[in-house]
Amino acid sequence: MWGDQAQPIEVVGLDGDDTLWRCEDLFQEAQAQFRALLTDFADDALVDETLSRVERGNLALFGYGIKGFALSAVETAARLAGPELHARLVEQILDLARGMLSAPVELLPGAGEAVWALRDLGHRVVLVTKGDLLDQERKLQKSGLADAFDHVEIISEKSVAKYAELLRVLDCPPERFLMVGNSVRSDIVPVIELGARAVHVPYHLVWDHEHVGSWDGHDNVVEIANLSELPALLSSTAAAQGT
Repeated sequence: MWGDQAQPIEVVGLDGDDTLWRCEDLFQEAQAQFRALLTDFADDALVDETLSRVERGNLALFGYGIKGFALSAVETAARLAGPELHARLVEQILDLARGMLSAPVELLPGAGEAVWALRDLGHRVVLVTKGDLLDQERKLQKSGLADAFDHVEIISEKSVAKYAELLRVLDCPPERFLMVGNSVRSDIVPVIELGARAVHVPYHLVWDHEHVGSWDGHDNVVEIANLSELPALLSSTAAAQGT
């Protein structure tokens, strides 16, 4: 349980990608297809290394999401193929992106039930996700959970400043805010720095950029296996607080 339970939890923030619905699987599959497209120009390791470096360099310009991946993939192909880069290869990369953008949204086990249960427990429930605006809005609508959230925040980067701004909008002090997500870097660390609490729900795939150097846990972070455990966790917390 959290180290500090003095304040009841008023607002629960939920991450979207790989917390509520599958996401990184799609990128991993697309990257495998991308490697196959470049077999005439580079081996798999060089393709992955170059793409990762290009994506990191482009984050400030293109942001997160499928469109940023596609643009970085085209740049990677240009670097590796050089003058042999042809229009058909570019079109195939764009086809990969189109397929990703039209892929069905698959909720993770227990995710939908957990979101509705949080509302029944009396919490304000907020979606806090990052990435391309149009794609995140599409996923939210297709998830069937759009009506479950009291507020939706789609941001370019999850930072201490962005979370602080969100809490001001929600008129919620950090001690009464709980963030739930799969990424230690984006969903846990900045929230803890603000003095809020967090629930870490690990996912079996993590994008390179989301890795942190080391993570030994924190008194204000609880780890659960999947979202189906979240309502019971919050119920027991409320009972311990006598609320």
